[in-house]
Amino acid sequence: MTSLYFLIYARQIFCFAVLLIIAGVLWQEYGSFIIPKKQSPPNIIMIMVDDLGWNGFSLQGNNNEVKNPTMEKLAQDAVLLENYYVYKFCSPSRAAFLTGRVPGHGIWEINPGNAAEVGVNLKATMISAMLKNRAGYSTHQIGKWHQGFYAPEYTPRGRGFDTSFGFLMGGADHFNQCRACANSIAPPDYTNHSQTCSVKDSCNVTCPEQGGVDLYRDDGPAFGENGTAYSSYLWSREAERIIDANHGSIPMFMYLALHNVHQPVEAPPEFLNHFPAEDYNETETSRRYYNAMTFSVDQVIANVTNALKRNGMYENTVMVISTDNGGTYEHYRGPKSPVTGSSNFPLRGYKYSYFEGGIRGFGMIHSPLLPNWRRGTKSKILLHITDFYTTFCKLAGLSDCSDEFSDAPLDGVDAWSLLLDNKDDNVKRPASGWASRGGPDEDEVMLGVGHGSSGALRKGDMKIIVGGVPRQTDGWSAQYPGLTEKRPPPTKDVSCKERPCVFNITADPSEEHDLADENPTLVAELLNRYKELAAAMSIDDIEGRDKYKDLIWDGAYHVPRVIDAEACERMKQTGFWAPWKSHPNNPDKKTFTHEFPDDGPESRFNEETLLI
Repeated sequence: MTSLYFLIYARQIFCFAVLLIIAGVLWQEYGSFIIPKKQSPPNIIMIMVDDLGWNGFSLQGNNNEVKNPTMEKLAQDAVLLENYYVYKFCSPSRAAFLTGRVPGHGIWEINPGNAAEVGVNLKATMISAMLKNRAGYSTHQIGKWHQGFYAPEYTPRGRGFDTSFGFLMGGADHFNQCRACANSIAPPDYTNHSQTCSVKDSCNVTCPEQGGVDLYRDDGPAFGENGTAYSSYLWSREAERIIDANHGSIPMFMYLALHNVHQPVEAPPEFLNHFPAEDYNETETSRRYYNAMTFSVDQVIANVTNALKRNGMYENTVMVISTDNGGTYEHYRGPKSPVTGSSNFPLRGYKYSYFEGGIRGFGMIHSPLLPNWRRGTKSKILLHITDFYTTFCKLAGLSDCSDEFSDAPLDGVDAWSLLLDNKDDNVKRPASGWASRGGPDEDEVMLGVGHGSSGALRKGDMKIIVGGVPRQTDGWSAQYPGLTEKRPPPTKDVSCKERPCVFNITADPSEEHDLADENPTLVAELLNRYKELAAAMSIDDIEGRDKYKDLIWDGAYHVPRVIDAEACERMKQTGFWAPWKSHPNNPDKKTFTHEFPDDGPESRFNEETLLI
């Protein structure tokens, strides 16, 4: 009898122990003792910060001066991507995300002309159209486009976005949305935002009085909305408006492409006040403005997060925050402040460079859907901006993300599964989906194709750079520009021009020690693999290649760099930049469907909403 009681008691103890183990697993994975119900596909938000350097926020570099309370708070429930790559500049990097292809692999590797008759290859289905047409998402684009717009098919609405509000080219003034003023230095009083721009750049008009405004809503110019607010306010209000309207009714994809911290170096007083002028001398002015611009980014992210929470959408949202390229050397506020505001410290190089400072990007995935063990962590898994195309497809429940552009298959992998299925960050990056046809293999990322003559490859710990790197994009950033010293390039010659540069990125992330001279065998192996991949990726798929005389070879395209005279004529009709042609495949489609509003937009600005 005693033995029977003992067996019963032992069984109870065993069952209780099993329940404790199950509870522990649930708590570790979900932060709850309840098995989560199967949810609808998550809302997906991609926030792209323009020209953000590695040291732009306080989270990855060593910048204790910038103020980003929202980012610091979100990082507690996020995974920071420590080994994440983007392209070395603007439009191609965005195209890589939107199409899932490495620049040069069926999409361009160069910024298009401001108003040239060109756009990202229509054979590539953008992530917006993929999520909308195959997964039933509502899709929204806000802010910077820079993917071509000469015909309606190339605008955001033509590429699968339900709504669109932003600017079509690569830059604009933050206050008046004038394209020609994109590289100007704003006067301190913020009152004179008119200037005559060059014939080549903006059709020789004075903006905004004679035209040249770059602000577009859905299918036509955003009449009456230009000049009403600082750009961060415009994009923040639109994001909040869309989230409030959605209210969690259907899964939502939002591509919020902020213009900050891209030049011109401008910020309104309410942001500058957080960085008192007396704390900065004349050589530090750029850094003060840059810090204020970065702070405005943090506030936009706060507004978006709060909007998701008040609409009950936050718990089922995946938010990715990424730069498009490294910090630039271009920020400049006149001869009294000849110092850049951005910093990639301690990485080498700047925007436009294949050194780490140009292509290793800030990346963060924040979501309540992350398991507890992943929250507040940093991952060294090798990732690339193309991965978010595949990742978002999988999150939306799609098993097949391929499109009709079979000559240039997708390059990305599913980052979400890779991060959640592997607690060991030493796991190798999976091979691309087309590795059997010559694509990137395990632990390989092609960083730039360059038709086999100017690009870069990351293979395991190693990286090879092929082709020269301009001196202005080389060297090591100052930790605090204007206050601490930056370091010049190690040579007066153009780096990596006479022979490739090779670095062990894991052991030498700041690229201090070029291994090329001491290990020629390694150089030969990496160079051969780079050329193999470049040959496989250089797809000669050019729209209208015989039509243009002034073209630049660009991997899969000949990209016209000159402004189209018809674009100027169309812009002068309305004062706004907009599509000026019909695409040959759809010649009857109207270019403009937007009607002139009777009144300007109602301002919903409340300064308190931009403060935590």
